[in-house]
Amino acid sequence: MNKKRIMQKVISSTFAFLLTMIFVCLFALIGLYYGVFNNRIILSKVNESNHYNEVYEELLERTQDILKESGLPLSVMSEAITLERVYIGGKYYIEDTLLGKEPMIQSDKVRTQLEQNINEYLMEEGISRTKELDAGIIEVVDKVEQEYKRGIHFQFVNYIAEYKVSFMRLFRIEIPILVLLVGTISVLLIKLHRYKHLGIRYIAYAVIASSCIVISSSAFLLITKSYERMGQQPDYYNRFLTNYLRWDIQVFMYLGGIGMLLAVLLIILVSYLKNNITSR
Repeated sequence: MNKKRIMQKVISSTFAFLLTMIFVCLFALIGLYYGVFNNRIILSKVNESNHYNEVYEELLERTQDILKESGLPLSVMSEAITLERVYIGGKYYIEDTLLGKEPMIQSDKVRTQLEQNINEYLMEEGISRTKELDAGIIEVVDKVEQEYKRGIHFQFVNYIAEYKVSFMRLFRIEIPILVLLVGTISVLLIKLHRYKHLGIRYIAYAVIASSCIVISSSAFLLITKSYERMGQQPDYYNRFLTNYLRWDIQVFMYLGGIGMLLAVLLIILVSYLKNNITSR
């Protein structure tokens, strides 16, 4: 009888360990889905980082340098690159990229407005057009257009979109498999014991252990703030990454809390089933 009980405990403990690892994998996949690859959160954190305003200011500085080198006044940039245009262009670029679409940076209006401003300036100053002057104007307009496209382009979002495609393929396959494994092992644990509450107790142990792993690792990252050591430039880019990673880690904390709540419910169920046996 003792050998049977020992064997029963060993098998139950092994199943509980497997369940713990499976629950950790489930938490990881769900956390990545609702955190790292959550389009709404990415857009929110971009806004919070003051991204568009600082991209606009940076674009103004770079285009002013281009105009100074070419001998053109800063006034020719009037209405060419605006904060509204940067915001709309950047927002559409990020949204299209995250949705898996080919992002299109519309710079026609920037180019047209800049050419119009330069032409008006030349007419006001009475400057005659020559082939060399026209070639120089085209070069200036090209440089400004490229700076605008560079400012709108957000490489980190491209990486996220690329990784998300692979992740979603894995997510759709792994989640059903992991849920099936949880169900199978849970049934085996319950069938392994004479009383159901004994098997459910091991399931509760697995949920508690996996939740503790997720919460403790997330808490460690939040306390040490290792996610703040990215050192990316410019500042608004680093600020976005910091806020974005902090939220991602917090998602795992919330999932760990949900796991703990589930464990409490399982413990209550164990107590209820146990009391029903003893009261008979």
